[in-house]
Amino acid sequence: MVRQKPSKWSYIVFGISVLISVVLFIYDWFQPIDISVWLFYLIPLLFTSYAAPRWAAYLLLSICTLLVGLGYFVSASQGFPKVALLNRTIGVTVLWLTIVILLERKRVEDDLRESTQRYRDLVELSPETIYIEQEGMIVFVNRAGVELFGGSTMEDLLGKHVRDFLHPDFRESLPSWVRRAEAETEETPPVEITVRRLDGTPVEMEVSSVPIHYQGRPALQVFARNIATRKRLEDQLRQSQKIEAVGRLAGGIAHDFNNLMTVITGYVGLTKKRSGDPELVTKGLEEIGKASSRATRLTQQLVAFGRKQILQPQILDLNLIVSNMERMLRHLIGEDIELVTILDSGIGKVKADPGQIEQVIVNLALNSRDALPNGGRINIETGNVDLGESVTREQQDLPAGRYVKLLFRDDGIGMDDETKAHMFEPYFTTKEVGKGVGLGLATVYGIIRQTGGDILVESTLGKGTTFTILLPWAAEAEAARDPLELVLDAPPGEETILVVEDEEPVRTLVRETLEDAGYKVFVASDGEEALALLSRNREPIHLLLTDVVMPKIGGRTLASRVSSRYPEMQVLFMTGYFDTDIDRQENPLGRKPVIFKPFTPQELMSKVRELLDG
Repeated sequence: MVRQKPSKWSYIVFGISVLISVVLFIYDWFQPIDISVWLFYLIPLLFTSYAAPRWAAYLLLSICTLLVGLGYFVSASQGFPKVALLNRTIGVTVLWLTIVILLERKRVEDDLRESTQRYRDLVELSPETIYIEQEGMIVFVNRAGVELFGGSTMEDLLGKHVRDFLHPDFRESLPSWVRRAEAETEETPPVEITVRRLDGTPVEMEVSSVPIHYQGRPALQVFARNIATRKRLEDQLRQSQKIEAVGRLAGGIAHDFNNLMTVITGYVGLTKKRSGDPELVTKGLEEIGKASSRATRLTQQLVAFGRKQILQPQILDLNLIVSNMERMLRHLIGEDIELVTILDSGIGKVKADPGQIEQVIVNLALNSRDALPNGGRINIETGNVDLGESVTREQQDLPAGRYVKLLFRDDGIGMDDETKAHMFEPYFTTKEVGKGVGLGLATVYGIIRQTGGDILVESTLGKGTTFTILLPWAAEAEAARDPLELVLDAPPGEETILVVEDEEPVRTLVRETLEDAGYKVFVASDGEEALALLSRNREPIHLLLTDVVMPKIGGRTLASRVSSRYPEMQVLFMTGYFDTDIDRQENPLGRKPVIFKPFTPQELMSKVRELLDG
């Protein structure tokens, strides 16, 4: 503990106190005051105790004790009764007790004041946001908190309700977290929320809290951290891992597409030869359609996995995701590893982002593959799990209830206890330098925890590893069916449509499809040609159906110009780029309908009809 150096004033106080004590001794010499002598010496002692260092007070106390004793011997030589010895002994004892208790109390007060100041400095200078709330109101906030919430001074935030800063998505869920935090006696686990600064801009934060008493009343001390940078780095990490996985898939994807193209081109040739037999022609066309659908699914799965996307939790069937990814996983793990899927047909649904769940499956598959350098077997299983109170108390993080299980089991090299203790830590890896950065399992853990689930691990050296993922059962309606499996019959139309597409075969197909449905169709090969056609045309055009990426003037620019000149004209984008942001809210054009390539004639007519009727 740091003590200040005695000041000049301290020495002056000590000197005056000694002088007063000497004067009292001289008075006691000539006029003995046996019974109340300690009251007189108490005056300089109190003065010194409050105004001078502790050592000075103890030194003066010793001097006063000596003077009281000398006073007794002087008075005894003059013939005073010996009872004076008892009086002065009691007086000295009272002096020591009084001053020692006073000095100890002063020491505790000084320590408390110093500790409080250290704590205040620590809080004020902390780069983390720290604020205290009572009954939902902010009663203290440090400088970092003022900056994070967009204020200029502490007074801008004091007295405001925490709920006023919450993003609407969290105003229902956070109060329950606050009540749970108030009921706890220790620090609560961190949660991720989004708040709005004073200027309205959103900020992603990670918050935790601990119950305290502030100014004599219960309160919550909340620690908050801006995690926008961390989120951005996590997104970049996930994207880089996806790119790495997509690179591994290239050979297998090419193999699958070659098979599909063989089917398509083969049946095209057979159909030409069998043109005189309608039944065989129909069969050939059906096989071509099936191969095209499989190619479409493969393309969409690959692009959806590799693209950078906004997280969109939705109701998912884990069986469907595993089944759709099975072929891709076989390419990832290699031919020397057997992949077995055991899927329980009665499992419940979960609510999660499909892209994140796919990444979890890929990362765990790659982890199992790395544990099987000489080949082996990987099992992927699904099922339902009911966790009772006793189990959840053991797991601590999971509430009791129904969960969906996703299990990965391999018969690889396994892990020792040391590796299991660190396996979910970022950048922890047992691979050689250059073979891995140790982020795969850390990413899996982060995704599962963010989804509200947990991941359990069982592993023994030489006997393999089992990862068990538990995700909460979603009590919501099932997700919509795969649009590729829908067969839609849209009613015919009579409106006028302008089709803008730079690929001539696609443009021709779209025009013929719409004309067969009764629409009047104009076509253009790019945005510049479309604007020229609109300026010449005198009859109303009800819908602009345009590609997004085109030479000269692209679809976005064309839609913007058309919307400003012809606000009554509807706009429908068509694109083969799955990572386009034309349907996102932050697009300056607002939400524009979009249909993704490849699409069937029925899907196109249904989308067009839906837009025109809406």
